[in-house]
Amino acid sequence: MNSNKPFIFKQFTIYDDLSTMKVNTDGVLLGALVPEDNYRNILEIGCGAGYISIMLAQKNLNAQITAIDIDKNSIAQANYNFRNCNWANRLSAYKISLEDFAKSSFNDFDLIISNPPFYLENYRSIKSQNLIAKHSTVLDFSNFLSLSSNLMNDNSKLCIILSVKSYNAMISIARDYCLFISKQININPRENKKISRVVLFFEKHLVYPIEVSNLIIHNEDLSYTNDFLELTKDFLVL
Repeated sequence: MNSNKPFIFKQFTIYDDLSTMKVNTDGVLLGALVPEDNYRNILEIGCGAGYISIMLAQKNLNAQITAIDIDKNSIAQANYNFRNCNWANRLSAYKISLEDFAKSSFNDFDLIISNPPFYLENYRSIKSQNLIAKHSTVLDFSNFLSLSSNLMNDNSKLCIILSVKSYNAMISIARDYCLFISKQININPRENKKISRVVLFFEKHLVYPIEVSNLIIHNEDLSYTNDFLELTKDFLVL
């Protein structure tokens, strides 16, 4: 597929040199933090090379997983990675925007997951016209949540990872589409550092109390914490 060195997970291999979304800590955290459940249909929005979808296939042995992205090279690479993993029969990737997918899909999804190729809050600050053209279907918060909500059933979950600075805006807009936080995981890059990322689970009904937890990735000496090692033990070779 390519001459670049792939990223080796414990049970699968990812080629990502052509993808707009490389293997990164945010994506690995997102895939690992979704608990096993009796999911039938899972949708990943902005799949890049497809490794989050494969992580979910590894954990959820009964789920059919659909991955979408607007970048043709990412989809080509995701499909290559899918074909060469142990769960190929339950994984599929399509080059399509979320808008077009929402219009054409006849399915609802028990779980929708997304680690956007560009943080939604940074879209308006993109200066390169080439990037804007290439990612013209990157959505703002409102469209993303509206379209995601339309693809959910009454018991679905929407799971995303975002930066702390977008937290309040995302929560506020989500309420407009009757999406409410049920679970929140605050990510600290290191002990005694501020929270840098937040993983949020939304549902279509109010949940009280909201489940809130913290995850620290590194110790002060930059070694991985026991919590991070436990979380990723089925996926990463550390």
